[in-house]
This record gives sequence, C-alpha cells and structure tokens, in this order.
Amino acid sequence: MRHKIKIVVGCVLIITGFLATNIAVGQLTSLQNDTRIKCSGIVIDGGEKTVGRCDNEYKLAEKYETDAEIYEDIQDNQFSTPIIETMINDGYLLGYVDQLKAEGWIPQDFTPAGSKTSNTSSAEAKTETPAETPNETSTSDNKQPEKTEKNNKSETKTETKKEPTQEEIDAAWEETERVEATCTEDGKIVYTNSITGDTKEESIPAAGHDYEVTDTTEAACTEDGKNTYTCKVCGDAYEEAIPATGHTEGEWKVTKEAGLFSTGSKEVTCEKCGEVLDTAEIPQTCPLPLAAVIGIVVAVVVIIGVIVVLVRRRKNI
Repeated sequence: MRHKIKIVVGCVLIITGFLATNIAVGQLTSLQNDTRIKCSGIVIDGGEKTVGRCDNEYKLAEKYETDAEIYEDIQDNQFSTPIIETMINDGYLLGYVDQLKAEGWIPQDFTPAGSKTSNTSSAEAKTETPAETPNETSTSDNKQPEKTEKNNKSETKTETKKEPTQEEIDAAWEETERVEATCTEDGKIVYTNSITGDTKEESIPAAGHDYEVTDTTEAACTEDGKNTYTCKVCGDAYEEAIPATGHTEGEWKVTKEAGLFSTGSKEVTCEKCGEVLDTAEIPQTCPLPLAAVIGIVVAVVVIIGVIVVLVRRRKNI
C-alpha cells in the first residue's frame, strides 16, 4: 500500500514540475517580446538602436574625430540610430552610409539630407513688341525728309579753322627728351612744338671733372711721392708727382774717439732719414807716429847701453 502511495505522489510531482516548467517558459518568452533588452549601454527595440551611451557627446566626436574613428565608436555601441542619422546629415560618415545600412545601424531607406534634390521650375514671361499703327508710320515718314534736309545743310557748311598766333606757337614748345651732360661730353634737351610738330635742340655743356685727392704718398729725401686725384662724378683718376725733398745735413758726430797713437772717426747724417752723408778721420793725439816713438826709445836705450859699457871699461883700466 505504501509503495503505491509513493508511486502516485511521484507521478503527481512529475506532472506538477512539467506544468511549472511550461508556465515559466511561456512567461519568459512573453517577457522577451514585450520588454527592451539593454546591452552595453544601448537599448534595442525591434532591431533599432534607440539610445547610445555617448549620444550627448556626438558634437565632440564630429569636431575632434575622423570618420573612421566615429565609425569605430558606432561599432562600440556609443551612438544610437537617430544620432548616427544626425551625424550623416551634418556631413560626416558619408563614405560609410552603405556599410551602416548593411549592418543595421540605419534604415535601408535612409537618405542623407545633402543628397536630396528638389526640382524647381520657373516660367519665363514672353514679351511681344506692339505693332506699329498706320498713324505712327505716316508721321515717321514725314520726319525723315526733315532730317535729310538738315544733314544736307550741315554738309554744305564748311568750318574755317582758326590759324594760331605766333604767341601761341611760341608757348607750345615742350621738353620731350633730355640727355644729361657728362664730364667730357655735352648733353642736350629736345623740344617739340605741340602745334606745328617742329623740334629743336638745346645743348648742355659738359660739366668737366670734379677731382679730389683720394690718396697721397709722401715724398722722401731721395724718392718722389705722389697725389692721386679722382673725379667725384665719373671716377676718372690721375696721379701727380711730389718731388723728392733731398737730404738735410745735420751736425758732425764722433763715432770713435782718437787715442794717443790711434785715430778716431766722425760722421754727418741726414736729419730726416738718418742716412750717413759723410765720414771723417780724427788724428791721434800724439804728434809722432808710434814707429818713430819706438825708434827713439830703442835709440835711447842703445845709447845708454853704450855709455854704460864705456864707463865700465874705463874703470877697469
């Protein structure tokens, strides 16, 4: 009996569990169809991405990111479909429109605002020229003979040209050309008469050179110097010699003092350049030459010796 009861209870539990499972699966299915699934910060409702986690920052993305970087942000679920459409209408992601449509980020029938064209037509107003009335044609025909008569009268009149006076001719001369004079060549001024067309020339005399000393080499005692003159106007140059000044003789100076038996020397030099102009010998202070003095001394010694010898001989005798 107990065994049967266990079997019945087990069957009841199995049936109850099966029914509970079916009810839970049905509720879960209805919940999936009626609610939104939030994934990575984006809400998907019927396949459309309606909310992105960075929708409020899409302006910064437009300003600082390239289209490729914005596309990567879309792949990272940062922008929703309305924001993506707004960015495309702003001129961004135009090269990714087909790819975004294929991936389901924007609808297939979406068209960027920049590519929409509107056909406008304008009507052209045609103006017609009114036809001339018979009265107008008749009056115009009557006026034409009057005009021809006036033209004939004007052609018959001949205008007499007034001859210019001599004062006017003299006042009509104008300078039309000028060639400036140089240091060595004359210049000229060309005048043209605006009434008669005649021309005349006026000569401008050559100004001549205006020289100034640009370099000087001073003359020495024995060498000439020179002055270099250069024209201020044309640069022509020439040289002018400065004669040598010649030596200025100074005083004699002793270069070697004379001795008792030796001569000295003296010289005279130029006061400007110091060149030796002349030399002279200073005689020795002793009036006799050294050889004579030596001869005299020898002779005296010999004489003294002879006297001494003679004196000794006499004493011995």
